[in-house]
Amino acid sequence: MRFLLPDQIAFWYRQSLHKSGYKEVFAFVRDFWKDLVRRGNHAVPPGFVARLMGRFLSVPVGERLAGHVGFTAENEYLDAICHAEGADRLEGIFLLTGADRDTALAQGIFQQIIERLPPFQHSEIAFSDSELEKSFSIEHAVSAGFDVDQALNDIYANAAGQFKRSDFRFYADDIFEIGHPGLFVRAADRLFFRRMTRAMKGMAFWTRSVFTLKEESSWVVAKYGEPQTLPLGGYDELTNKGTLSSIVPSELAYIDDSMQFDLFDYKFIENQLMYFKRDSGAVFRIRRDIVVKVTLTEFFEHERHLGLLFGWVFNFAEKLIETFVKDMVNVIIVLDGYEPSSLKDAGEFFTHFLREKMLDQRIALLAGRKASVTLPDKLRANAQVWYFAAKDEPGQKSVRFVFPQTDEFAASKGDEQEKILGELINEAIDRMVKGADSQI
Repeated sequence: MRFLLPDQIAFWYRQSLHKSGYKEVFAFVRDFWKDLVRRGNHAVPPGFVARLMGRFLSVPVGERLAGHVGFTAENEYLDAICHAEGADRLEGIFLLTGADRDTALAQGIFQQIIERLPPFQHSEIAFSDSELEKSFSIEHAVSAGFDVDQALNDIYANAAGQFKRSDFRFYADDIFEIGHPGLFVRAADRLFFRRMTRAMKGMAFWTRSVFTLKEESSWVVAKYGEPQTLPLGGYDELTNKGTLSSIVPSELAYIDDSMQFDLFDYKFIENQLMYFKRDSGAVFRIRRDIVVKVTLTEFFEHERHLGLLFGWVFNFAEKLIETFVKDMVNVIIVLDGYEPSSLKDAGEFFTHFLREKMLDQRIALLAGRKASVTLPDKLRANAQVWYFAAKDEPGQKSVRFVFPQTDEFAASKGDEQEKILGELINEAIDRMVKGADSQI
């Protein structure tokens, strides 16, 4: 392998863009391509990057050559990517996040997409960072010293062959990772996420139980209940006040798309539209703070076990919130005792994961030596507090459980571990449900 000189890099860059139908691209595309190159993707064609971005962005990516639509090898490879299984969700990611017009946000998503594709390779295309920067100061590059057209065809032929042989597709986990690029800045984050989600999926099979809740006793309602007026039962009457979700369907007939201001607009402004009104009543939502405490040992120095733990606490917290869906439930996960070397990184990722899932206001993580010390600050003064731990919490409602950390458990197959942990969640919640209305 030989390294290209600045004028050769400049020629390769410009010829690739022209071959793809661009006279020039805007700075955000050029800088993104340069970043890919610095990450080791030397042979990724600049024109491919521009056309891929052009497929998903609603803003222009550069100055196009009139009447040019790319070339066969590139067109076929782009079509293969966009028609791969799961690729139909990519457009939704851009639209829902606003990345179709936010070029800064879009770059993280494109980075995730390109990382999943077969690598672009060519024996004659490699260069250093310093030579790359020099190349952009050259106005008239003459030749790359090799046939650029042939190089592009070879690059796409190799990539397309690998794409087909690997039966490439975008899996559900891929879509989540692509749509949340901020979560996966480090390579280790993706590995940990996949370990965690593998465990979560396995345990979910064993946590499908539905629990029947008791009616709250009067003293629980009086002490921890928060009254709220909610719509209950069926429709009661018609009214001229309400939300669009309860509008009488026949009122939509007043919409006339051919008019800037139609009868529907007039009736809306004048409060003449009719809405269904539902019966309403007062319900009490119980404030519950649930502490799930696991005392760690050296068992969790193995990163696979740490992924298993975080998958378990997430499933546990979600199941608690789902079971007491009508209540105001907060779950605080406390990990104390031994501090594995990867705990800090795993905890940071898990916190970001909760934020992306929009559960950071319902689920909190306290990990490390100060976890138990900071716990009181997380508890609400007017909430019923429950502890799930190896030992009862004096003066508090408690459910004992022990997270398995034995050699025997470690030697079990993954499916068996997930079954054990899923059943542990079911047993713990069942005991909580049976004692939810009892006094200490």
